[in-house]
Amino acid sequence: MKTLRLEFYKIRRRRVWLTMFAMLSVQLLWGLWALRNPKDWELESGWMSLLYVLSMLDGIMLPTMMAVLASRLADIEHKGNTYKQLETLRSAGSLYHAKAVCGFLIITALLLAQLTFFIFLGFRLGYAGTPDVAHYLLSYAFKLAGNLSLFLLQLILSMLFANQMIPLVAGLGGSMAALLLMFVRTYSFLPWGGILSASLVGSTWDETTRISSFYYRSFSPAETAAVAMIFVWILIFYFAGRFLFTRKEL
Repeated sequence: MKTLRLEFYKIRRRRVWLTMFAMLSVQLLWGLWALRNPKDWELESGWMSLLYVLSMLDGIMLPTMMAVLASRLADIEHKGNTYKQLETLRSAGSLYHAKAVCGFLIITALLLAQLTFFIFLGFRLGYAGTPDVAHYLLSYAFKLAGNLSLFLLQLILSMLFANQMIPLVAGLGGSMAALLLMFVRTYSFLPWGGILSASLVGSTWDETTRISSFYYRSFSPAETAAVAMIFVWILIFYFAGRFLFTRKEL
């Protein structure tokens, strides 16, 4: 707990929260613009379509946000060349664990703020009924897991490489690859594709009426395996990162 408190203390002037809020604001402003003046059929299926829109938006933007977050948490040590000094006070494994937990707490707060805003927006727009609590909670849990796996991957790269352009480019490249794969099929085993693979809502487009219909997905065995892979990636990246960092020459 002391090491975790120190992590938050160290980043108090790094404006990590401000950086995350700025990137989240882009999503919020997009939501205000894209969801304005909904039609009657959009109001009827509003809560379901909102889950669909959030999954697509998160799949595009959040991998980059995770890369930035991991970089902000790790490069403070690279710039100050303090990894070796810190290891005299705490073990390398403890330091890595503290940064992982710190990032997890920030992600939890970030996604909670996002979800709260869009639910509030849905009520303001007059969506019919109320949000399906079970699906919204499950969607939040899947997004939290998907972003945690990406953060842990990016944390490995950010802590191993002093040049932070390497993990940032890797994050952008992986995000684009996963997005392109989603045009081919509805799931991806890549860590960057976890958020879209776990989307609970699908959509069909009627060319005649020009109306989108939304439905809750029933996952095939392959799609279920892709969702389960998110949690496998979390374990792989956490233990791999801890192993590599504790054996890194600091």
